[in-house]
Amino acid sequence: MWPDSAAVLPQAFSGTGVTVVSFRPHSVEPSGSGFLYGYEVDTVDAAGTTATVLTFVDTDVVRPDAGSVVTTDPSTGRPVSVWAYPHDPVLPALAGVTYPDRVQASLAELGVHVERPALSVAAYRPGKRAVIRLDASGTTLFLKVVRPDRVGPIAGLHGAFLAAGLPVPRVLATRADGLLVLERAPGVPAGTRVLALAEDDRFAEAVAELGARTETVQAVRTAQGDALDHAAWHRATLTAALPERAHDIAALYDAIDARRAGWTGDARVVVHGDLHLEQLFVDPDEPWRVTGLLDVDTAGWGHPARDAAGLVAHLVVTAQWHRGNGDEAEARACERLADRAGRAWAVRHPSIADRLAPGVASQLLAHAGGQATLGTDSGHRKASQLVDAAAGALALA
Repeated sequence: MWPDSAAVLPQAFSGTGVTVVSFRPHSVEPSGSGFLYGYEVDTVDAAGTTATVLTFVDTDVVRPDAGSVVTTDPSTGRPVSVWAYPHDPVLPALAGVTYPDRVQASLAELGVHVERPALSVAAYRPGKRAVIRLDASGTTLFLKVVRPDRVGPIAGLHGAFLAAGLPVPRVLATRADGLLVLERAPGVPAGTRVLALAEDDRFAEAVAELGARTETVQAVRTAQGDALDHAAWHRATLTAALPERAHDIAALYDAIDARRAGWTGDARVVVHGDLHLEQLFVDPDEPWRVTGLLDVDTAGWGHPARDAAGLVAHLVVTAQWHRGNGDEAEARACERLADRAGRAWAVRHPSIADRLAPGVASQLLAHAGGQATLGTDSGHRKASQLVDAAAGALALA
């Protein structure tokens, strides 16, 4: 249930010199034992200057922080913490890399010299990570901001992937407060070439080969948990957000649990942990050729079915997104790619046969939960479609 935003947001902005005029839901993410709710908040100050501030309300265990305000949600009587981008309390380096003048000086201290930097947000997951693109004279860099304790492990993973011959960006510099400076991956995002990729079996085979090479990476940690690991949480969240499909959701999770109960042995290899189309760069002239692999932060030991299931499920979700935008050709291309990727991976890894469908279904149900918790008509419709897609994935296995 979303917070009583009409009360919480004005309370949080009181004393800042601005008044909340209106707000719109922007996003919702799990946050520990609660949720992190995002809003676009329109404000006006005493001089009449207006602004839109990306603001977050965290219902997890509240810890007072210099960058956040603690207030009470009147709908629950519980404390919540409220903060505005870029002052993410879990990512202390973020605020310092959103201003060009500060970035230039900070990078110079790390031995990275840029002229006239222009900054844009490439990715942001509040409380988890951010990626800022920096375009300067003659170069493009990416500034990744993570929790300070993750800098060393992530830099180590980049080194290990490079040592295994995988095309991950080099880490040019790091800083203890959570900053990694990465070179730009060559090529173009694979998601911009789905029409061409869907017509060429070589891309699915290249990605399956990438998975095989990933297994040779020297890693010492378990991969970040996925939708199967957190199935109970996703089940409860989706059921609460989509009560009209509660019976179907229960039946799907029961079927997944029944199949998991029959699994014997647990092959463990190194996996990417969050593999999907946006993590892959390809050659613009030969798009079946993979030139870059991004975001290895989640990598570690896991079952070989995991990356295949994540990739297939994400392609199904991407197809839904394209179809919603009226791009039917791209939607069908993503669906063909999903079929080809699953087959190519199964040929290389026969051991994933009994795990691929439950993995895909659990990922689709997790995506459904993300859509349903937005609380919009569109979100509910997309969530229900993904529940149906999860049922289809299990039925085809």
